[in-house]
Amino acid sequence: MIKDEVTRFMTLAPLMLPKLIKNTTAEETDITDDSAILYFTLEEALPISLVMDMLEDDMELSLLYHGTSKDNTKLHHCCFFTANGKNMFKFNMVSDNREYVSDLTISIFDSLDTMESELESDLTSHAKSFDFIQAMEVSEVLGLFCLLE
Repeated sequence: MIKDEVTRFMTLAPLMLPKLIKNTTAEETDITDDSAILYFTLEEALPISLVMDMLEDDMELSLLYHGTSKDNTKLHHCCFFTANGKNMFKFNMVSDNREYVSDLTISIFDSLDTMESELESDLTSHAKSFDFIQAMEVSEVLGLFCLLE
C-alpha cells in the first residue's frame, strides 16, 4: 500500500538526509494508487555536486542520469533511485543557472513494474533535450529489474 511506503520514507529520510529533508512532511504531495510524488524545498540552495554526493553516499542510491540542457549547459537535471524490493523510490533534481539545487522531487512506488516503467520513461524523455554526463542505458535498467523480480 503506497501510504505505508510514504510513511516509511518520511520516517527514515530526515534521519538519513538531514541537510536535505528536515521535515517529516512534504510541502506538496500527489498520491495515486501505485505511486506518490513528494515535493521538498531545501532550507538553503546547495551545489548540485554536494546534493549528488549526499544521495550517493548517505542513501546509497544509484544514478539513473545526470545531464545538462542542450540549450543551457548550466542547467542540470539529475535522477537517483533505489529499488531493492523493500524501498522503491527516485529523487529528481534540477539546478538553477548557478548550478545550485533548491528543491527535490521524490517519487515513491509500491510496484517494481511501475517503478521500472517510470525510470525508463524519465531516462528516455531526458535523452532528447539533455546531453548526458553520465547515464544508464535502458537495457541496464531493465536488467536490474529482471534480477529483482
